[in-house]
Amino acid sequence: MRAALFIFKIAVWARLTEDHSRPVPATHIGGTVNIEKHHKQEIALRQLETALLLYFAKKDLFSVITLAGAAEEILGQLLQLRSGEKETPFRLVLNLFRPARASVRVESHPAHETELYVHMDVHNEAEFLLGRAIDDYNALTGELSGNMQKFNEEVRSRRG
Repeated sequence: MRAALFIFKIAVWARLTEDHSRPVPATHIGGTVNIEKHHKQEIALRQLETALLLYFAKKDLFSVITLAGAAEEILGQLLQLRSGEKETPFRLVLNLFRPARASVRVESHPAHETELYVHMDVHNEAEFLLGRAIDDYNALTGELSGNMQKFNEEVRSRRG
């Protein structure tokens, strides 16, 4: 019985990889899941728009940082795919300063990070990541949403 279930799941996965345009029901313990295809650009746009809404509502800046950072990462990957680049110069330099998580020991943490705390200017970090994500989205699509324009006009204009 387990072998039959395993073969069924492989068949469902094979069907999913053959035709990405339609949802594929798959069973798992406790019910059915509906696997659908989602464009990464749309995911990043939704993350960025949600981050902007939170930012303008003066809500959770840690969520703004997380969402904007995730959107910027996806958009950066899409820009790399489009241009055929492996790594952007910014990311190459950034990676030099980011030690691998596994190799970081308690005594070797950066000055702004410990096991339990991160020291940062949350507002500045949120604005920085929102700006990078907006720039990446604009570079990828040539467009700006209303919230992106509002951010550029209200936030970036005062920063100079």
